Amino acid sequence: MRLGLLHQFAATQWWPAERLASMQLRQLAELVAHARKHSPYYARTLAHLPAQLDESAWRSIPVLKRDTVQEEKAALRSTHCPQAHGGRETIFSSGSTGKPIAVEQTTLTQLFWEAFTLRDHEWHARDVAGKLCSIRFFPDGSAAPPQGGRGPNWGSATADLVRTGPVAMLDVRSSVDQQIAWLEREQPEYLLTHPTILDTLLRTLEDGRPLRLERLREVRTVSEALPEGLRERCRQLLGVSLTDIYSTRETGYLALQCPEHDHYHLQAENARIEILDAGGQPCGPGDIGRVVVTPLHNFAFPLLRYEVGDYAEVGEPCPCGRGLPVIRRILGRQRNMLRLPDGRCHWPILNYKAMNTIVPLRQLRMIQVELERIEVDIVATHRPDEATELRLGEEIQRNLGYPFKLEFHYVDAIPRSAGGKFEDFMSRVA
Repeated sequence: MRLGLLHQFAATQWWPAERLASMQLRQLAELVAHARKHSPYYARTLAHLPAQLDESAWRSIPVLKRDTVQEEKAALRSTHCPQAHGGRETIFSSGSTGKPIAVEQTTLTQLFWEAFTLRDHEWHARDVAGKLCSIRFFPDGSAAPPQGGRGPNWGSATADLVRTGPVAMLDVRSSVDQQIAWLEREQPEYLLTHPTILDTLLRTLEDGRPLRLERLREVRTVSEALPEGLRERCRQLLGVSLTDIYSTRETGYLALQCPEHDHYHLQAENARIEILDAGGQPCGPGDIGRVVVTPLHNFAFPLLRYEVGDYAEVGEPCPCGRGLPVIRRILGRQRNMLRLPDGRCHWPILNYKAMNTIVPLRQLRMIQVELERIEVDIVATHRPDEATELRLGEEIQRNLGYPFKLEFHYVDAIPRSAGGKFEDFMSRVA
């Protein structure tokens, strides 16, 4: 069935946007009807909807917040799921919000996940017979440093279709020195990791540390917002392209990088994805808004207009000819926005190249703890003197666009979240 879906995707990717939207609306009508009948939460909250679902009626459905998913878990769950969708499984998602949720998925939603994995491999012409190395979060300890772990194949999407190359795994809680030694020993053809792990590796190379990966063909990044400039640095320092993937545990694949460009195509066959402004209206090209998602095929635990917590910038239609909608970039969570004393908010610019010329940084995190005060945690090769720290502070203030009071803390390591993710800027200012 995966190959059947992949064959369908080969056609639908070229559909014009209007036809894709019409297809989605038909599927949404079925999902909404099912949710009203079998989910106590939606029976209560969708009573106002007309029998015939159109775009206006769709936009009248309230946006579903993560807090509500936590509080209304039992009521959101469908009491009945179509038999053809297969069995149910509870999955957990902590993301980087600090608000864990549990939802249910089905054999069908897993099938779609695997089919979109195949589309990503096909789009980027990967040779799955090559060796895959993954530096990610492995909570069971199976990939503990320094040796890491082994996997039998590239995963369930390809396991019973083709014989893949070997897989080696290393936990993100390893040090950068352990990661470099492991990579040189394993010699991957494909590397899968978080953007912040790749960034740290590249900064180590920029400091003059050699890293020989003679067989490397591509780096893939997942699970975190991709910083500006990371793709170009990857090309310059490792000599390969970087391909980013946008997905969440609870909603599945949301966007894949275009095979011909650096922007992303929304996976319209999997989910209705809306980018909304502060007033709840759809954003246009060049605008940034919050990401609101409706998985089209999850009838076990419907998530209608679910706000995942991310922000993204809408892009123009793609010159490649695919009708799948475009987002230019994913910017991360609202809590990753800098708040200025005059009330404005914007995404902070962290110019690591400039900062690194002042202090050799291994890792950095800024936390806006008050409106005019920011704590700066630094892992560096050595602690700078007072004059150098002053220069670093001036560079940070220039990047942020305001003379914040900066408090520097020099530490041995900055821990990741419980889910293995890392955020280099957070604001705790309401």
